[in-house]
Amino acid sequence: MPNRTWMLGVAVVFLALASVALSEPADEGPRWMLTGDVGTKILDAGRQHTLTIDRLDGELLRLHGPKPQAAPPAPGEELAAFAGLSTWIDTYDTDLTPAQQVDLAAANGVQAIYLQVSRESTNGALHDHERLAEVIELAHDAGLRVMVWTIPEFEDPDTDLARAKAAMAFVTPRGDRPDAFGLDIEVDDLADVGLRTQRVLELSAELRSWVGPDYPMAAIVLPPMQLEVNTTWWPGFPYAELAEHYDVFVPMSYSSYRGTDTVITHQWNHDNVVRLRQLVGDPDLPVHLAGGIADRLPEVETFVRAAQDTGVIGAGLYDLRTTPPAAWAALQALRTDG
Repeated sequence: MPNRTWMLGVAVVFLALASVALSEPADEGPRWMLTGDVGTKILDAGRQHTLTIDRLDGELLRLHGPKPQAAPPAPGEELAAFAGLSTWIDTYDTDLTPAQQVDLAAANGVQAIYLQVSRESTNGALHDHERLAEVIELAHDAGLRVMVWTIPEFEDPDTDLARAKAAMAFVTPRGDRPDAFGLDIEVDDLADVGLRTQRVLELSAELRSWVGPDYPMAAIVLPPMQLEVNTTWWPGFPYAELAEHYDVFVPMSYSSYRGTDTVITHQWNHDNVVRLRQLVGDPDLPVHLAGGIADRLPEVETFVRAAQDTGVIGAGLYDLRTTPPAAWAALQALRTDG
């Protein structure tokens, strides 16, 4: 049986030998239907791809490309992606185009976009290479920084590691890279809490070793106050141990789940930052406060005040699409000069 992977070369010969039907289903790379014998290579606009044979004899084949980066990305400016006003989007939310997302963020003073690039159902390491590249390039053109983030499941360590590495190593067609990386540590599908903790610490250590000491990484974490309310979610969450690998903590301090009045909004966000620093053992721990849910948070000014009262380096609401237009005026106070 022939080798199941061929490197792409000259398209003319290929098209002469095979009848090809092209389709691009959602969440997958282009697929090629072959009805003839194939034993050659294709060159696609000068870019090298890999044609992976899923099934032979006229069945579907998938075209993968470009080849993933083999080396870690170059480091970005230290902590710049975590300073000031942020907002959150993802590559599978297509209600707005990348241009509309970036325009909306820039028009409202956002300084950093936090972009989810994969999830459990992602076919491969990253969800949508083209959309990811477009968001990064447009954001950089508008003067915005981009943190890419992934959410490990902890049931398949190899997949968790591959997705995080692919996010950090991603390079757009013109050579832009993400400015920082965040690991969203919250999934509790793995029932063995001890093993879950072990795997997140091993993943974090391996990522830091791979990318080097200077690349900005954030631990996106469950808020301490939430774990004190729900004691079964993740007992013994390793805040202090994670601080060995990450530059910034981003607690998901969604006070809208606790209540929406002024007192709860301020206390929940304030206390989560204070308690986090106590658990890590660092009163000056760099924190970027994630608040929300945006369209369920009437006390936006109170959220901003809590962020200011705790001296965080930045803050923002989850997420861009659900942030009410009236909320942006209050969020402007979170901007920095940088």
